[in-house]
Amino acid sequence: KCNGGLYMININNPKRPRYAGCYGDDGYVHDVQCVIYKGAHTAFRNREICFAATEDTITIIDVTNKKNPTQLSMTADRRFRY
Repeated sequence: KCNGGLYMININNPKRPRYAGCYGDDGYVHDVQCVIYKGAHTAFRNREICFAATEDTITIIDVTNKKNPTQLSMTADRRFRY
């Protein structure tokens, strides 16, 4: 469904987890870390930002709106390996 990318689940009710959205524009993601951003860039402060590692990129995605995640950055490098 998400092309191997981020598959987001709403666990507000842990007994009934629900699909919340996905981001598959960058293909298979093998590692991801999501945070509520508290950094210097005020445009992104308090937004849910994910740092995703694929086979050859590091992609940063704003997933605050799970139905419409937005890619903020993608850095590709053939030297990336997992």
